[in-house]
Amino acid sequence: MKVLLLSLVLLASGLPVRADGSFLRYLQVTAGQGEPESEFILGLAYRDGWDGKLKPGTTAAKWHELAGELNDLRPALVLGLLQRENDRVGRDVAKSLAYLNEAATHGDNYARVLLAEMLLEGDGVPADWRRGMAWMQKSAAAGFAPAQFRLGVIYLVGDKSTPKNEIEALAWFIVAAESGSKTAGEYRDERTQQLGRDAARLAIKRSRALRAKS
Repeated sequence: MKVLLLSLVLLASGLPVRADGSFLRYLQVTAGQGEPESEFILGLAYRDGWDGKLKPGTTAAKWHELAGELNDLRPALVLGLLQRENDRVGRDVAKSLAYLNEAATHGDNYARVLLAEMLLEGDGVPADWRRGMAWMQKSAAAGFAPAQFRLGVIYLVGDKSTPKNEIEALAWFIVAAESGSKTAGEYRDERTQQLGRDAARLAIKRSRALRAKS
């Protein structure tokens, strides 16, 4: 990823960035060129505003949490650069959604998951289960473990629009664990023990079908 590479270079070199070449400016330029990760980071920044601190409950904090499932260091690198450059972004929900939509459309799986969660929960946007599930499923089909894990949770809990299905839930936990999610592995083991051997066999068979579609 372009942003990750830039982050590593800047942090490793310790060289200051010129005032006319700040990290925020780099994000704006590359987002305008269709760079998915830059679009995503700007979408996060505009979602809650950025004043140099990672605040609990913000979408930036959620990104940090999602990345933690995969030992992805990008949030620490990127947010560290924004802080280092003393960049500030005012809250603009409309601009945030536009950037997140662009990033999701261009293939950024973090954007797909966070956008899906916003739509499923009606978090700052009108709730739209169909669109939310569509983004989550698209990210899961791309092999993105956090999306696969969240589908497992959705089927585990169930609601009016998504009937509870413990076999489907366990199947997604198996797939997500195989894709690298530590949290999914814990859920897989716990649910396997609770559901028993026969249910586990069905879930394993289903997980293979899901994996084949990815």
